[in-house]
Amino acid sequence: MRMLIAAAALAAFAPAARAAEPPVLASYTAYFSGFSVATLDAALRLDGERYSLAALMRTAGILAAFVRGEQTAEVEGIVQPATAVGLAPSRYAMEGRWRDRLRRIAMRWPGGEPEVLALIPANTEEREPVPPELQRGTIDTMTALVALLRRATETGRCEGEAALFDGRRRTDVTARTDGEDTLREHRWGIFAGPALRCTVEGRQVAGFWSGQNRDEAGTPRSATAWLARPEPGMPLIPVRIEAETGWGPVYIHLTRIGRGDLALPTRESRN
Repeated sequence: MRMLIAAAALAAFAPAARAAEPPVLASYTAYFSGFSVATLDAALRLDGERYSLAALMRTAGILAAFVRGEQTAEVEGIVQPATAVGLAPSRYAMEGRWRDRLRRIAMRWPGGEPEVLALIPANTEEREPVPPELQRGTIDTMTALVALLRRATETGRCEGEAALFDGRRRTDVTARTDGEDTLREHRWGIFAGPALRCTVEGRQVAGFWSGQNRDEAGTPRSATAWLARPEPGMPLIPVRIEAETGWGPVYIHLTRIGRGDLALPTRESRN
């Protein structure tokens, strides 16, 4: 599921020239073994100084019959060219319910280093804590993905690397350009045409489940995203994604594209 919410975060990128317009809003459906398993929505705004991203994932189809879940995530930060990825997060929040159990993470970055403000359930219930030395110099997953889209939009290339910390896990990721493809029409999605192919590989290095086999959990996993402009005047966004999971490949297709704000249920419940 973490790969799915990460894929949702890939869904939208608005370049500085269009900062005055509403956020880019994209919707996706994820498929596993031919069945729909989740819906993904994301909206992102980026101007010359700041960025913000909101994402929403819900289980759907056959998966929802067995596991009912909903998860939201939000990040805000500043454009900071001097950093490795060109962006610096200031606030991150994740909230969701899986099998009716609340899960929540809240973080901030005073002085540029991560600080965990809330963690429900506590790591002592599930995972080994990430040592402080492995938290330093990290950013959140959503910021890293926005940075990838920003880089690809500006340069036409995907190359980059980042150290990620989400309050529970430390993961190292690298991205590379694998060329260009012409995507054919597919009944699951709305896009067909030329697209830039980017491969992202992630390897967990800390924050393992208690008693988990570290060699198995630390095996690198990859996702391939095809980036394109689905409509004239739109920025470069993922139009198709294939992601490895512990259960097998997940295929994610763009189903709708536009502009507007994303209403987050958990955000509404806090007002």
